[in-house]
Amino acid sequence: MRRLISRAVGLSLVVLVAATSAGCAYLHTQRPLSVNYQKTELGTKEGRASAYSLFWLVAWGDAGNKAAAKNGDIKVINCADAEILSVFLGLYTRMTTVVYGD
Repeated sequence: MRRLISRAVGLSLVVLVAATSAGCAYLHTQRPLSVNYQKTELGTKEGRASAYSLFWLVAWGDAGNKAAAKNGDIKVINCADAEILSVFLGLYTRMTTVVYGD
């Protein structure tokens, strides 16, 4: 009986940790940076710029709108998104700004 209870407690802890730590091993999301969605026009071009982080100690890159527009040869930005890729609690992280325009 004691063994059954300890297994149930152990399984409950595993389920609790898994439920509260979603995205800890791998996370890849993209979200809009604008708040006006009614008349959003993307444009004909897309530009991306990224910043990186490694082992929570080193970070480099430029994920700004200006860098993304320059990389996509965009003169007028119509819309922008933020994309985040994180592996194992942020040991490696890539933050990308995606801009759309002409």
